[in-house]
Amino acid sequence: MISLALLSYPGPEAAMAAGEGVKDIEVAESAIDFDRDEFPHFACLRIELKNNGDKSITNLNLEVSYYDAEGYTVKRVILKDRLTEAIPPGEARKYKIRLNGDVFNERNEEYPYSQRGEVDDFDVKILNVKFGRK
Repeated sequence: MISLALLSYPGPEAAMAAGEGVKDIEVAESAIDFDRDEFPHFACLRIELKNNGDKSITNLNLEVSYYDAEGYTVKRVILKDRLTEAIPPGEARKYKIRLNGDVFNERNEEYPYSQRGEVDDFDVKILNVKFGRK
């Protein structure tokens, strides 16, 4: 059992490769908007990403942390593979990412809808980047 766990561990080389392109992309702008025209209401993360590297970025994973007025973390979520188009080298793209809710299980919410009144600020961090072929 222990040997299986050790063999399945990706090792430091894989971890470095996963975070390799994070330094090449920056979050130029981000905001959370609410669409009250639809029912149920939902939140969207509007984000502009700029590719400062030399490879095309096809997708990435984001971590969004929500904070209350005192700066304490309300919720932290991971958004995986949400880009709708690749970001060529040296260019920027704007995206609108719908943040899903889950009425039955609050742990699955991508925005803390159940604690919406407590959210005062948020932060977006890029966890890893997926590159396209040259």
